[in-house]
Amino acid sequence: MMLLEARTAPVKLWLAAAQASDGDRPANQGQSPSANLRPLRILIVEDEFFIALDIEAWLVALGHVSVGIPVSGDEAVSVAERERPDVVLMDIRLVGARDGIDTAAEIFSRFGIRCLFVTANADEHTRQRAAALNPFGFLEKPLTMQRLEATLASLVR
Repeated sequence: MMLLEARTAPVKLWLAAAQASDGDRPANQGQSPSANLRPLRILIVEDEFFIALDIEAWLVALGHVSVGIPVSGDEAVSVAERERPDVVLMDIRLVGARDGIDTAAEIFSRFGIRCLFVTANADEHTRQRAAALNPFGFLEKPLTMQRLEATLASLVR
């Protein structure tokens, strides 16, 4: 019986990370300084499952909307075309042959949507390639909810 009880706790945590209903949002509870800002529709391009889930949960808690979590460049372009997000949170290293910089360039040239790069690999050459796309900025991993909130707040003001 103890094994069953130990296995049910993660299920409760998983459900807690699910998208909040309107009545559960921090905006209605006065929890977040960004609650008064316009919600953004955000595409999360991240190939690490747990990092993507964290980011999505943070975005929802901040009152924003996640429009998808593709893991490859081609999938990201397809979702961006269909959903037309306000901004793309783009990991630089992705599954497949294309990296996030190449993917961001296509999304910007085809749809005019700019990216906010999120990466653990911020060497000078990579930054120069990405900076040429005029991104909203760079967030280095490990990402925190506070840094994400501050950066997104600067986009909606």
